[in-house]
Amino acid sequence: MAEVMDRPVALTIGTAGHVDHGKTTLVRLLTGTDTDRLEEEHRRGISIVPGYAELELPGRRRASLVDVPGHERFVKNMVAGSTGVDAFLLVVAADDGVMPQTREHLDVLRVLGVEQGVVALTKTDAADEETVELAHLEVEELLELAGISAPVIHASGATGIGKDELLRALDALARRTSEGRSSDGLVRLPVDRSFVLKGIGVVVTGTLWSGEIQIGDTLHTTSGHRLRVRGIQNHGRPAEVAYPGARTALDLSGVEASEIEPGDVLLSRPVPETRALDARLRLVEGASPLRHNVRARLYHGTRSTNARIRLFDREEIAPGQNALARLTLEEPMVALSGDRFVLRSLSPQVTVGGGTVLDPAPVGRRPDPEWLQALESGDTTRTVPLALARSPKGGMTDEDLSLAVSVPPKEARKAAERAPEIAKLEDIFALREEIEAARKRLVQALRKRVDERPESRALSVAEARTATGLSSGLADALLASMNDLRVTDSGVSLPDANEAPPELEEEAGKLRRRLHDAGTEPPATEPTPALRLLLKRGEVVDLGANLFASGKVAETVLEEIKMACREQGEVSLAGFRDHLRTSRKYAQAWLEYADTQGVTRRVGDVRVLTRRYR
Repeated sequence: MAEVMDRPVALTIGTAGHVDHGKTTLVRLLTGTDTDRLEEEHRRGISIVPGYAELELPGRRRASLVDVPGHERFVKNMVAGSTGVDAFLLVVAADDGVMPQTREHLDVLRVLGVEQGVVALTKTDAADEETVELAHLEVEELLELAGISAPVIHASGATGIGKDELLRALDALARRTSEGRSSDGLVRLPVDRSFVLKGIGVVVTGTLWSGEIQIGDTLHTTSGHRLRVRGIQNHGRPAEVAYPGARTALDLSGVEASEIEPGDVLLSRPVPETRALDARLRLVEGASPLRHNVRARLYHGTRSTNARIRLFDREEIAPGQNALARLTLEEPMVALSGDRFVLRSLSPQVTVGGGTVLDPAPVGRRPDPEWLQALESGDTTRTVPLALARSPKGGMTDEDLSLAVSVPPKEARKAAERAPEIAKLEDIFALREEIEAARKRLVQALRKRVDERPESRALSVAEARTATGLSSGLADALLASMNDLRVTDSGVSLPDANEAPPELEEEAGKLRRRLHDAGTEPPATEPTPALRLLLKRGEVVDLGANLFASGKVAETVLEEIKMACREQGEVSLAGFRDHLRTSRKYAQAWLEYADTQGVTRRVGDVRVLTRRYR
């Protein structure tokens, strides 16, 4: 059997509860780990920052236990610790009963979507039977009001009462959770600590939300840094792989300690930050009504920022109700569809609710109800085509679709491949009607080019991309799929593009003979399709000022210039004019042509051969 450290985490459990209700003592009983790691925590006897411990459950499953702070001043850290957990371990002291922070912690867990767990009624050894029974009833009433069903287990961190029963209850949760856990998709590791460890280098820690990390992987930050993973620890022990839910420490290269800080997110691929979210908000019972255009503090992962809340169809949300809203963030963050967040009022600082991100990259001043309703439905037969319709010219890969509609890449790919209205070009999906329209635009542009420029019937690759009206990546994929076109590095053309019309060939032949007969004194000629055809084939050269000469004559003149320079060391305009027995106009045109061809260079009033032709 594999070692414990090598098995995926089956469950991430967040403790919750009022200060001094015995959470840390209970965690120490279950795991053998003291999660109060700061000197101040030991001195004051409370948890200030989340502590983490690994828990071996009866079924040989691994759990990651997050001991979050219980003091009201440290709710921010409680949110950071609770984000990403699968289940809760709510701790209530029998001699105190349900307290205000007990309720707030449960509210935070609920708005984060954590609605399964176990309640540990602790300190039962320090209270009489009647007090314990009253506390038990209070807990059951709290759970009933919250609409949560969870076992309530009597326990004591000091004596060990209830330990085995707690472990069995958590193991049952782990069995259900691990069946649906997937390690596919984007790696996301919200950073809660970053520091330099002597002899190792930059180390970051966090709880891995999704994906898998292996030694040697490259990770990205939103600031553009590319980091290489040199080492991994899961719960303080070396490992080859970090699985979703694992408490993870990474030894990184490619970044300075000052370039990464708590609140950053490590990703397996670049993901743009956002400053706006369309979301479904929910207010907790007991909160004050939330009005349109109010500001609140938003907590997401290990980052928080103020947000302006604009409701879509009402002026306020009542306690216990929900509504769609757009949140404008003061500071950017990485958020994906399906993510949960918590909202706290600015004054007084209390948890008022939270929500689910629907669209992390909204467009336009007004939301798209159809798009948001589709995202809420989770129906990929609706969301995938709509996502592509929102990016009609760019297309999307299965990974892009995965981020947009909050499903694993495999599921997004299957949905796209099943939809008859979606086409696939290489690894890019797009609406079939957009692809067909782009194909028609390109063919029309090529036909227009043939009509207007019969001597040069190919579009450059850049021109062809522009003609499709698509993004560069999707346009290139379209070009690669069009077997009825000639596509080369130099251009795109219709199949018969290399064949000039007979009448054009006839005109070009007459012009070629006329220019050849004119020798070194060609007549001024206006550019025509026939002339451009000869230029393209190299049968005619451009001397400037509407002077075009036979290519064969040009070869002879260049050889005479080379010979004159080799014999005399240089050639002057007057000397070459006399040599050619022509006018100053033509002599100057030929010498300037020699300059453009790299045969000569001007030095004062004379020309000398370039190094290549000496």
